[in-house]
Amino acid sequence: MDSPPPRMDQPANRARRAAEATEDFASDRLPPDERRSTLSITLVRMGFTVSATDLLYGMSLGLFFPFWTGVLIAVGSSLVVSVVSILCGLIGQRERITTALGLKAAFGRGGSRLPSLVIALLSAGFVGYSTGITAGVLPGGKDPWLGLVYCVVLSAMYTALSIVGFGKGLTWVGRISVPLMLVTVVIAVIAAINHAGGIGEIVNATPARAGEATALALFALGVNKWMTGATVTPDITRFGKSRSTVYTTTIAEFMVGNFGFNMLGILLGLGVREADMGEAFGIVGVGALATFAIFVQGFPHEVNNMYAASLAGRTAVDLPRIAVNVIAGVLACGLAYYGLSAGILDAFLTYLGYLGYAIPLIPGILAADYFLLRRGRYDLSETAVAAVNWRAVTAYFAGLGINLILGFGFDDKLWHTLPLTGAILYLLFSLPQWRAARQTAAAPVLTEGAR
Repeated sequence: MDSPPPRMDQPANRARRAAEATEDFASDRLPPDERRSTLSITLVRMGFTVSATDLLYGMSLGLFFPFWTGVLIAVGSSLVVSVVSILCGLIGQRERITTALGLKAAFGRGGSRLPSLVIALLSAGFVGYSTGITAGVLPGGKDPWLGLVYCVVLSAMYTALSIVGFGKGLTWVGRISVPLMLVTVVIAVIAAINHAGGIGEIVNATPARAGEATALALFALGVNKWMTGATVTPDITRFGKSRSTVYTTTIAEFMVGNFGFNMLGILLGLGVREADMGEAFGIVGVGALATFAIFVQGFPHEVNNMYAASLAGRTAVDLPRIAVNVIAGVLACGLAYYGLSAGILDAFLTYLGYLGYAIPLIPGILAADYFLLRRGRYDLSETAVAAVNWRAVTAYFAGLGINLILGFGFDDKLWHTLPLTGAILYLLFSLPQWRAARQTAAAPVLTEGAR
C-alpha cells in the first residue's frame, strides 16, 4: 500500500505540542503529584543568589565602606528581602500557583498584564546584566566582537535551559552549578585574604572609594537587587510540599546565598581594591579558576531569572511560554552587550536604582490582597476573577507616582524601595472590602444544629 501523503499541518502540530510541553503549569494550579523535595527547591532557589551579581554587589560594599559597615548593610538588606519573599512564597505554596496567576487574582485578568510585564522585563534585564558580567570575565571578553559572541552564545544556552522548565532544567542546573560555584569562590576569597596579608588587614582596611556612596543608598540597592526575585518566589515555592519549605528555602536563598556571597564580595573588595571582577581575580592569582566559577554560576542564576521572565511574560502578552522565553533571551542578549560596553559595575548599579521605583509596589499589593482581603484563599474560577481590579491598578500607578516624587523630588533613598507604599495604598482604596473581610472572618461558624 502507498503510504498516506504527509499532512500539511505537521509543522504546526509540532509547534503546538512543543508549546504545550514547555508550559510547566504556567496557567493552572500545580498538580499535587508534581511537588518536589525541599532539597531540590533549595538548590534551585540558591541558584538565584549564588551568583556573580551578589559577588559584584558585595565588592561594591567593600570598595565604598569599611568591613563591618558593609556587613551590616548586607545583613539588613537580606532580611528585608527575606520577609517579602516569605509572604509571596506562602501564596505560591498554599495555592500551588505562579506569581503571574497570583497577580491575575489580585489585579484581574486584564489588569495583571501591567505588573506581569514589569516583572518580565526587569527579570530579563537582570539576566542581561548578569550575562554581561559573565562575558566580561571570559578570555577576551573585553574585545567588542568576542564579547558579542559570548553574549549571544550564553543567552542562547540560558534560554534553552529555561524552556525545559523546573524538573528537567532548573533542578539539575542547581544541583551541579551551586556546589561548584561555592567551592571555587571560597578558594578565590582565601587567595584574596592571603593577598591582603590576612583577615585582620581586610577587617581594618580603608575602602578604596570611601565617601563616594552613602550607606542608606547601598542598603536600598541591596533591597532593590532582590526585590524582583522575592516577588517571583511563588514560581518556585509552588513546588513545595509544606509551608516549612518556604521558610527553609528562603533562609537558604537570601541569608546563606545572598548574604554569604555579599560577604565574600566584601572581602574581595577590601582585599583587592579593584572594581573589575575579572581583574580582581587575576590580581590574586586565580584568574582561570574565577573564570570557571563565574561561567558556572551563570547557569542557575540566569536560567532561574529567565524562567521567571517567561512565566510573567506569558500572562502579559498571551503568548506560549516558549515564545516569551525566546523574546526574553534576545532582550537579555542586547542588555548584556550594552552593559559590557558601558562598564558593567556602574551600569548594573544604575539599573538596580531604577528597579526600586516599579517593582516593590507589586509584592505590597499582592500580599495585602491575599492575606488581608482574601484571608489567605484564592478563588481562581473564571467568574470569581475580575476583568480588571481597578483598586489594584490605581494603587500601582498612584504608588509609582509617589515613588518617583520621593526619589527625584526629595532624593529619597529607601522608602520608595519598600513594598509598604503599594500595600497601604491598596488597603486605603479597598476599605469597604477590607472591613467586609474582617467581619466575615470574625463571624461565628454555625453548627449543623444551629442551622
